[in-house]
Amino acid sequence: MRVRSVVLCVLSVMLLAFAVGCAKQEPPKPAAPAAPAAPAVAPAAPAPAAAPAADGKALFEQKCSVCHGLDRATARAESKEKWAEIIKAMQGKKADWISDVDAAMILGYLAAEHGKK
Repeated sequence: MRVRSVVLCVLSVMLLAFAVGCAKQEPPKPAAPAAPAAPAVAPAAPAPAAAPAADGKALFEQKCSVCHGLDRATARAESKEKWAEIIKAMQGKKADWISDVDAAMILGYLAAEHGKK
């Protein structure tokens, strides 16, 4: 009987810790600075293609690691369509945690780095 109550207490604490860990809130974003005046010089060359993938990776690490380890996702290779399904399912788990813009960037990263060839 005593063992049962100890086990129940331990499981309760673990469940509480899990619930608190998945309920983290994203810190508020600072206000965007005013847009600078248009430059008089011709625009610079476009950013390299690796920049969106780097942004997608950063978002993936920030958003997805809150609820589970990153190795869970990066250990598999899926088609772009399957990654889109998975990301959509994760968006549904916590409202407003992963915006559609963030989801698109994460999808680009996962499809490029962990997509089926």
